[in-house]
Amino acid sequence: MVNWADPNVISKCSNILEYLNFLCLGVYIWEYIKSWQVELALICRRMPPRWPLLPYITGRILLLTSAIMICWIASPSSQVLDCHSAFLAFSFAANSSIGCSSLNLMLRPFMIWKGFSWVRIFLVLATIGQWIFLLRVMIDFTVMEVNDSCGFMLVDHDDMTTLFVYTMCYDILALAMTIIGLRKTPSSNVIWRTLHKQGIAYVLITCFANIIPTVMSALNLNPAMNVIFAMPASVVSTIASNRIVLSLINLQSSASTEEMGSRDIPLTTMLTLPT
Repeated sequence: MVNWADPNVISKCSNILEYLNFLCLGVYIWEYIKSWQVELALICRRMPPRWPLLPYITGRILLLTSAIMICWIASPSSQVLDCHSAFLAFSFAANSSIGCSSLNLMLRPFMIWKGFSWVRIFLVLATIGQWIFLLRVMIDFTVMEVNDSCGFMLVDHDDMTTLFVYTMCYDILALAMTIIGLRKTPSSNVIWRTLHKQGIAYVLITCFANIIPTVMSALNLNPAMNVIFAMPASVVSTIASNRIVLSLINLQSSASTEEMGSRDIPLTTMLTLPT
């Protein structure tokens, strides 16, 4: 039976964690290059800047930044760094990208329920709750140096488990409120099918991505194993969230005025791009 507390085992797990982080960086750079049309359209002024795009753009940049940082921090060159400060910056970027990914999904029910103040207050409180958990994980950690590098963060496994579970529940809530809101409001069949299908797909993907790190964190095998799947879960969740935003933007650009017609909830609102 493996002694997960053995220093040699922890060192091997740390090496696997480092390789996995580099893999995540490569995957996300490839995805970012493939899907940077929104940023390009904003830079070239082919698309007007609108505030609901802020979590989309911010989340993408922060995740890319955090992936680059964690690979750099774990390298031998990090000996010259203040490890705690470096991990604090990484933790802020990584956890904020998780919040932005979930916020992409939550913005839609927030727009749909614009006539119900109590619902919107509830959604805001749920969002604040997620960011409280994110903030706690951001700042409440220590650093374990491994192999002459900064190594990895030591985060309380209960806090990690709570964060992953809350994020899954938060995403499910966003999907449920979107579906309920659309059933109560006249809207295009195209919009309904798109949000219903892709919303469910997003929640299933993110829940699956978060289940693995949740289980590993709950098992508390060792500090490296507690966080080994945290970056992959962030990458998968952000990619899934970005794909939803892009697909809805593409739907908006390809839909004809006759097909959409005049609706109580404009298509631009459904895309979280209100006029």
